[in-house]
Amino acid sequence: MKVLFLKDVPGVALGGDIKEVKNGYARNYLIPYNIAVLANNENAKQIEKIKAESEKERIVLMDDLKAVFESIKDLTINIPMLSSQTGKLYGSVGHDIISKTVKEVNNVELEDRYIKLTESIKEHGVYNVRVEISDELNTMIKVIVHDPEQTPEELLLSLNTETEEENTEEVPAAEEESTEEV
Repeated sequence: MKVLFLKDVPGVALGGDIKEVKNGYARNYLIPYNIAVLANNENAKQIEKIKAESEKERIVLMDDLKAVFESIKDLTINIPMLSSQTGKLYGSVGHDIISKTVKEVNNVELEDRYIKLTESIKEHGVYNVRVEISDELNTMIKVIVHDPEQTPEELLLSLNTETEEENTEEVPAAEEESTEEV
């Protein structure tokens, strides 16, 4: 079924486009929600008007997204979470918690779909999380997940001392191996 899109549908069509879609998709979703109309001669006369309106909407949306991007660029957020003695969190930090924290800290509404996490955060630590608003607008925000009784600075200090201890432990082991081989 050929339809004329009145609005942008991500991944399908832009407003003003005429596309062939499945009958059920058109009858059950696009037409009832006024996203598209049947493509006929009468509706085809409105294409230029619809394209102009859709372009204006896209420009306004992009301006709003740029404002969101500028406000979260290089942002650091702190998320206090309880954990077990082994360091595993009771629960996990996902898209929803990160977007809620960004809203609390920066007073900016960030949709969950823009936050790119491969998997939920399940341990205390410092994580760089990618925020991809569009192809051109993407940045990293620093997420510090820490114990509620601990400040983020204390967590950073403890992580730095752990890495220093690991580095000092590895050096003697490497020297011992080299002396045994000789």
